Amino acid sequence: MSDPVRYAELENDSEKIAAFKAAEVARTEAAFCDPAFEADVERLAATLEDPENIGLVTRYGAWVYNWHRDAAHPRGLWRRVPDGERIGSDANWVTVFDLDDFCALVGADWHWRGAEPLWSDPERALISLSHNGSDQTRHIEWDCTAAARVPGGFDLAPARSSVTWLDANTILLATSDVEQGATASGWQRVVLQLRRGVALEDAPVVYEVEHADLTTFAYTFPRRNGGRGVAFLRLRHIGDVVKTLQLDDRSVVLSAPAYTTTSHNDTHYAYVASDDGPDPAGTLVLQRLDGSEKRILFSPGERRAVQNKAAQFTRDFVYWIETDTLVPTLWRLDLRTPTAAPEELPLPCDAQSVGLSPFDGVGNGTGPMVVVTAGFLTPTQAWLFDQYDTAPDYTCLTSATRSFDSAGMEVRLHTAISDDGTEVPYHIVLPKAHSDRQGKLPVLQYGYGGFGVALGPYYLRQVGLTWLERGGAYVLAYIRGGTELGAAWHLAAKREKRMRSYEDFAAIASDLVSRGYTRADKIACHGGSNGGLLCGVMLTRFPERFGAVWASVGVFDQLRFHLFPAGAGWIDEYGDPEDPAARVWLRAYSPVHNVSDRAEIPYPPALIDTNDTDDRVDPSHSRRFAAILRDAGQPVWFHSRSGGHGGGGRTVETAAQLALGYAFLRRSLKV
Repeated sequence: MSDPVRYAELENDSEKIAAFKAAEVARTEAAFCDPAFEADVERLAATLEDPENIGLVTRYGAWVYNWHRDAAHPRGLWRRVPDGERIGSDANWVTVFDLDDFCALVGADWHWRGAEPLWSDPERALISLSHNGSDQTRHIEWDCTAAARVPGGFDLAPARSSVTWLDANTILLATSDVEQGATASGWQRVVLQLRRGVALEDAPVVYEVEHADLTTFAYTFPRRNGGRGVAFLRLRHIGDVVKTLQLDDRSVVLSAPAYTTTSHNDTHYAYVASDDGPDPAGTLVLQRLDGSEKRILFSPGERRAVQNKAAQFTRDFVYWIETDTLVPTLWRLDLRTPTAAPEELPLPCDAQSVGLSPFDGVGNGTGPMVVVTAGFLTPTQAWLFDQYDTAPDYTCLTSATRSFDSAGMEVRLHTAISDDGTEVPYHIVLPKAHSDRQGKLPVLQYGYGGFGVALGPYYLRQVGLTWLERGGAYVLAYIRGGTELGAAWHLAAKREKRMRSYEDFAAIASDLVSRGYTRADKIACHGGSNGGLLCGVMLTRFPERFGAVWASVGVFDQLRFHLFPAGAGWIDEYGDPEDPAARVWLRAYSPVHNVSDRAEIPYPPALIDTNDTDDRVDPSHSRRFAAILRDAGQPVWFHSRSGGHGGGGRTVETAAQLALGYAFLRRSLKV
């Protein structure tokens, strides 16, 4: 027997959607958009627009580029400075692309999605823009020297797509914008080889995947003979990628178990094993492209993992980051010496999180590398080093500004015991003078727990300003469903085992109380997308453990998520609602199907927020969940703003969305 679809009109009846949104948004804004909210919007926007906060930079040819937003450019601009000059706010920045000017010129709202300069001539680039923040992407050929469109250049209509240069007059376009070009999930299914001046419908298909696959895309990579190779990717599921390399007249399919993502150069490849192959899940395996000379570079332990399940190749080295109980170390292997052993590289500073990338966005793989370090209370820094140095001599390339006073604040790592006895780690960031409020600290607990996404420490630029400085504590939860502790950590909470992720998160809330930090009515939770689902489950299954729930762009109907285009790609993670067995476990935690009447079980206040043009998680999930909660007499607030899955494009829109959430938290937890 099928479940009735409550508030189905909030999916596709435009008049009723508009009326619901107008009434509920007005009610929410009347409650929370007070002078304190307005002050927070101003403060948050100022951090996003800080001219001294340079951010990360990349070198293309003779220039160093970055993406920057400030008060005069709230949507942002792509700018550059000559290579070798000092990088700072007073540097000789030259604007290459001004998104605010572009939007004003065309009379539409576009969001930045990146740029790819031509590998053989970086003065040409393909700029990618999202329409209203959606997954529909437009690609425009841009002249970086003239800071203008290339006359007669590529300009591809918005679609779910990705693009890369093959040569100066040819691109590889993975697109859904052709007949039978979309997968069941609505993403691109074919890769076209599109030459300049050729119509899209006349471009030949050079690679395609099955309709049931998630998506495909392509990229090129440098070869040591001076040419370029092409990689075609088939994403069967999220985190399950098959790569085919085109090297001259031969194709090489990188042999790896299912549910792995391979990285490579033109001689070797590597992957982190899943549970589908001969090696234990989490093992880092290195092989030559012909499949020979297999080496184990890393073996997992109970709390040891390869960060992000991936290695990073250059022409002559392979790098990876290991974590041991979430503490990172950087490793390297010299591929030029067959007998070389892995070596740990010293880090430029103490860091709670570490990232690695090439400094050159185009090149032959022999250029310098960038190590990025950060911590909850330590702003992000980028450090440059020569990969051929025996011991790296780091130079600080950029250093982010501080947005809040962290003096007296403290970071601790704890573990909670989940329902099945598993130890689940979490970080807590404590405000100054926290001991004075022991037992009643306001706590914001954040989590995700799905699709193998690994959370990790990052500088709390906005959280510090609006929450920590006001005396709140912040918790980052490393629950099962992610890969913070390795591939097995993800697999432990897939499909029918999904409740483990939610039990982990609820156990952390209880642990905060047991350790004497706070009490249940002082704990709030927040998450977005799959993390929004997590918060929806906390509200409906564990309401007694929280004092407030803030769920953003969430998936709340687990019996119908697959009926929206992008949702079909989540079946591998959640299970298939059309399968009777899966339907049982999906319904057991699906938030819209487990709302209790307030007379039976009172819920803490909830803020359900979404974005109008989100085409990844349909906004109807949030509208319907809020309406069902309202009918049950539960205290619920609803809000929806312009923008796609990632929110608005201008700094003030991002600031307002954050400020509303923190206003709700302060009111609900009586901060």
